[in-house]
Amino acid sequence: MAVDNINFFGNLYGYDSFSTGNYTSSAMQGLDRDVFLRLMVAQFANQDPMSPVSETESIAQLAQFSTLEQMTNMVDSIMDLKVGIALMLNQSLISQGSSMIGKEVTGTIYDENGVEREITGVVSSVHMKNGFLTLKIGDEELPIDFVKEIRNSAQ
Repeated sequence: MAVDNINFFGNLYGYDSFSTGNYTSSAMQGLDRDVFLRLMVAQFANQDPMSPVSETESIAQLAQFSTLEQMTNMVDSIMDLKVGIALMLNQSLISQGSSMIGKEVTGTIYDENGVEREITGVVSSVHMKNGFLTLKIGDEELPIDFVKEIRNSAQ
């Protein structure tokens, strides 16, 4: 799995934070398994027949290749795990937000000029917006992070 950047904690539950590209750790920069294998094959193909590579060196190179392969597989597994956790968190947030539908909430929103304003109303729906769970109250949207109080609706 190739990953360019997962801003795991900054935008954990936003799908748009996942992109594809080339993942390189400091241990693997510039040398992937294909390059390593090509170099090893070229070394064996071009060795001096009168002075071949010793068995010890051959075994050491094969062990290095095996280690590189295992590291690559481990990195792929960790990246898959991060993506899975982020998707599970996203679904968990949607589930939690859906339990707020029909409840009366009070929270703080900011207008386009940055002026703070308190709103109170009944949650009609929830959705993800820019990676954050947002509650729909009338015509306004309240990010769940700005909720101050939740009550049973008087309706």
